[in-house]
Amino acid sequence: MDGDNTGIGRAGISFIFITYGLLICSGWLVLTAFSGELGPFGIAALAFGGFALARLLKGRVSLLCVNMIWLLTTNIAVFLAACVVHPAGLMAVILVPLAGFPFALFSPSRERVLLIGMAALPVVLWLLWFGMRDRFPVLIPEDLAGSIYAPAAVLSAFSIVILQLLYYANATEVYAVSLEKARRESEQSSRAKTAFLAGISHEMRTPLHTVIGMAGLIRDEARDGGDTQQSEYAAHIAEAGQALLGTVEKTMHFADVAARRAPVNLTPVSVSQSVARVLERYRAEAEDRKITVTSGATDARVLADPALLDDALAQIVENALRYCGKGGVVSVDVTRHGFGRVRIIISDNGPGFGAFDSDLAFAPFERLDHAAGTTFGAGLGLPIARIKAEVMAGRVGIALGLAKGAQVWIELPEFVEDMPG
Repeated sequence: MDGDNTGIGRAGISFIFITYGLLICSGWLVLTAFSGELGPFGIAALAFGGFALARLLKGRVSLLCVNMIWLLTTNIAVFLAACVVHPAGLMAVILVPLAGFPFALFSPSRERVLLIGMAALPVVLWLLWFGMRDRFPVLIPEDLAGSIYAPAAVLSAFSIVILQLLYYANATEVYAVSLEKARRESEQSSRAKTAFLAGISHEMRTPLHTVIGMAGLIRDEARDGGDTQQSEYAAHIAEAGQALLGTVEKTMHFADVAARRAPVNLTPVSVSQSVARVLERYRAEAEDRKITVTSGATDARVLADPALLDDALAQIVENALRYCGKGGVVSVDVTRHGFGRVRIIISDNGPGFGAFDSDLAFAPFERLDHAAGTTFGAGLGLPIARIKAEVMAGRVGIALGLAKGAQVWIELPEFVEDMPG
């Protein structure tokens, strides 16, 4: 298809236009032959010859060359006809729709200069004709031009416009079909990926539990036997196993959430209570790492599922604690954002997200600039938070352009006492 979305490709479109041009020029050859003037007949023959040559060379030279031949000859022929036919013949009108052909024939990514040049050519020729038409001898007088040439010129211009509209209607339809096909394929791929993640995660849990359990036994036996070094080794194995098990559990959780298997029960939820529950969950970890955690007071209530909101907040708070580093600061603030919306903002003074496409932060297993670091994580926290917020009619975003640190927010609809329903 040569990068075209019309289904038949640029070569097929060119063939249709050439065939159509031959038919139109055949009619003009007959019309000019009856006029008895050799000049107009020669001009019609020039246009016909351009289409005929393009048809003969099709498949023998490049498609670009073929299209240039008939576009140039057609524009020149119409310009010359407008010069030798009385203005009442409206020949210059045909130049106007000719500017649309290059957009169907040339690729903006590879032939942009030619596209612009060939689209501008009929406009330039029209301006040239407007300024120079008095310098050419009029071969077709006003009465003949007005009675015969004008209707033929208007019919030609109108048919060119109709042809281009049919092309763009077909291109739009096929493009819509291709988008729908791509959407279905993407959904099918997403479902297959989710099923694979769920299956492989379930299969990994049992051996991981075994590894963690055996490491714990070895650690305890080594400690009781006085072998400190072996006890430390076993403890490291158990710790790494727990971390990996956490990733597996989060992967399973992501698969369940992505598949929308969890029910959603929207009720009024106190934001301050939800934040307090989440921060209490991570209080011990923050104290161990000497991380200062603050939260602002708020009386805001949102329409949300309490469990989903708590977990979405936990995913973001966990990310902030993980990346802000020992002795860092994490803060949670609540503001009203826009009409009837509440925004919960989680900030940290860590390295931040850096310069990147913000959508990447919500791609599963994408860890951005932290991928090469020593911080452990599967890159599922933000994707899980976004999915959970979206099923509650909310959204999650990132504040870009910060000089230092990171800001991630969850926005949900505010609940008020007199709201309908």
